Amino acid sequence: MSLWQKILKYLSIYRAFFKASFVADLEYRLNFVVLVIGEFIWYSTQLILFEVLYRHTKIIGEWDLHQMRVFIFLILFIDSIYMILWDPNFSAFTDNVRKGSLDLLLMKPINSMFMLSSQRISVSHIPCFFITFGGLLWALNQLPDFNWFKLLWLIFLIPAGLSVIFCGRFALNSTSIIFTRADFLQYVWYSLFRLGLRPDAIYSGALRIILIFIVPFAMVASIPARILLEPTTYWMILWALVLPFILFSLLRRYWKFCLKYYSSASS
Repeated sequence: MSLWQKILKYLSIYRAFFKASFVADLEYRLNFVVLVIGEFIWYSTQLILFEVLYRHTKIIGEWDLHQMRVFIFLILFIDSIYMILWDPNFSAFTDNVRKGSLDLLLMKPINSMFMLSSQRISVSHIPCFFITFGGLLWALNQLPDFNWFKLLWLIFLIPAGLSVIFCGRFALNSTSIIFTRADFLQYVWYSLFRLGLRPDAIYSGALRIILIFIVPFAMVASIPARILLEPTTYWMILWALVLPFILFSLLRRYWKFCLKYYSSASS
């Protein structure tokens, strides 16, 4: 099978997943509406937090209020993509391991990582995608003399940020195969992810270097925001191009390592 045929195969599978998820989410319409409202409230609290902080100061890290709004809307936009594509699957990962339903997913004649991460799509987060993207455009429009051509860099920067979220969450979930029950990993993930919800400029020294190169949560939104708001730093763009290949290469190896410890429900 050629590469193009494989791509078409996986696209058709993903389309089927989307249709099934769409029907499932709209089956209980009130629940769907409540989920949308809940996400809107959560996103609003992130914005309100910084709006309140800027009532007491003009600068946080290196950015003023208008620049910080770009950062916040950017991270919420990226988060909405992650929530749509992968969060429901990762949230169910440990249960699949504990209950043995992982067996059925691993037996499918497609890539196991794709199956485990893409089976369920969160349709309820799609409104958040459009709202946060509109908010990002609004925030950028508030900046004096913003160069709109810089938005083209997001074609590379957003996938890099998403690769950090995907690989980090998948790797932590893979560890649950070794421990069987590892609910604590969810808390570890959210604790680490909170670091990415803040601009990297508020950190200093070794911690900032770690967030850029070792545990690269700065790539989620801080570095993309810097490319938009500050003079272009090409080493950051180069790092954004290289990072996904490094992360996925390490993730595939770690996934194969964890599978050696998996005891199926039938064993």
